[in-house]
Amino acid sequence: MSRILMTLLALSAFASAEITMIKDPKTNLMWEDTPHVRETKITQPRAKEYCSELQLGGYSDWRLPTIHELLTIVDYNRVSPAIPKAFSYIEDESFYWTSTRVADEDDAFWGVNFKRGASSKASEYYDRYVRCVRDIK
Repeated sequence: MSRILMTLLALSAFASAEITMIKDPKTNLMWEDTPHVRETKITQPRAKEYCSELQLGGYSDWRLPTIHELLTIVDYNRVSPAIPKAFSYIEDESFYWTSTRVADEDDAFWGVNFKRGASSKASEYYDRYVRCVRDIK
């Protein structure tokens, strides 16, 4: 069984009328899964600020994911969106920010487009989507 498929099977969702989070025990990460992740586009600095201020599910230790972390939720067996079915909210045609800076560009950061799960870079000044993450302790 592939690592991706095993990870997909391990995902579990926590939901209520107001809170939705996805827990991935394979990576020990918990993901924000609220309407905000598909309704709001913001700059990378604002995305980082949004995650650091997020209060969700009784947790206040949310952050912007690294490129490696965001790629762990790409499902390469799916397209439009290339993300596990456990996630309810996704804008599959657009770029999601990460905290990972592009090595040779001062104002660019990596992100993921969930239409096909491709990573790419963008200027931090562009408005893009954000999905926050936290470590499971």
